[in-house]
Amino acid sequence: RRVRERFPGAQHENVPFIAVTSFLCLRFLSPAIMAPKLFHLRERHADARTSRTLLLLAKAVQNVGNMDTPASRAKEAWMEPLQPTVRQGVAQLKDFITKLVDIEEKEELDLQRTLSLQAPPVKEGPLFIHRTKGKGHLMSSFKKLHFSLTTEALSFAKTPSSKKSALIKLANIRAAEKVEEKSFGSSHVMQVIYEDEAGQAQTVYLQCKCVNELNQWLSALRKVSISNPGLLGSYHPGVFRGDKWSCCHQKDKSDLGCDKTRSRVTLQEWNDPLDHDLEAQLIYRHLLGVEAALREKHRELSAGAETGSARIGPGEAPEDALAQLLQVLRDLQEAHRSGSAC
Repeated sequence: RRVRERFPGAQHENVPFIAVTSFLCLRFLSPAIMAPKLFHLRERHADARTSRTLLLLAKAVQNVGNMDTPASRAKEAWMEPLQPTVRQGVAQLKDFITKLVDIEEKEELDLQRTLSLQAPPVKEGPLFIHRTKGKGHLMSSFKKLHFSLTTEALSFAKTPSSKKSALIKLANIRAAEKVEEKSFGSSHVMQVIYEDEAGQAQTVYLQCKCVNELNQWLSALRKVSISNPGLLGSYHPGVFRGDKWSCCHQKDKSDLGCDKTRSRVTLQEWNDPLDHDLEAQLIYRHLLGVEAALREKHRELSAGAETGSARIGPGEAPEDALAQLLQVLRDLQEAHRSGSAC
């Protein structure tokens, strides 16, 4: 749109497209065609004959990106046999760019709504995950991965830009606690106790780079899981090695923990800027967790009002406020379903 405003004449009809396509082809498509090994498309560099073919292909793509201007044709007259293909490519590319940049207002609002409903990251960064071998036997090595904590799950990937794999669903977390130093020879290890899909208790051990990072991760995990049902009241600060716990020497692996959990102990980051999207996600998730209790309370108040037995102060109607809250929750659920469908 900006380019068209600057060059409104009919002779500049293709200039707005060239502003997009020439850069797109020159910086992204053509380099990948000419040097596929550098973009991890091939295991080795092409031989001389194949390299020449790739060069010609890249030139053809660049001519398409330049909208087949006379200037580009004049430079390489020997590419004349390719002109029918180039012209067909120009028409297809113009149609693609038009669809790419033409966002209707409704579509834009739907996109914004969908993005706003996606779970924002609470905390992310590199951590070392402890691996097990055989029947849960502990190994001393840690593997470095990039972790991301949202209001939905704790996920990991090889790099920040790699596709993430969910490690633990947030609703399944039962505790996040420190691990005693003697267990791994480090004071920066935490454990996340959770239930797997089969309902079995599992533990993953994560090592942080320093004590500050450890406290921040523990705080973040506890904050987002504080309303989870089934939070543990105790845990083992050690590990189960051999046939007993290293902390209390109990031989039963499923034995109750020997130390109290600290699920409500979090950092008070008073200087952190308020993340409105994150706070809204946390409130929404908490309301979903207590929806059944809210509906039961609403029925109780409604029944009490009908019989005259409910205790309501002068000019107050608590069931009305509760009904409004339940309606808001229904609206949020409908919006979330609509956003997911989009």
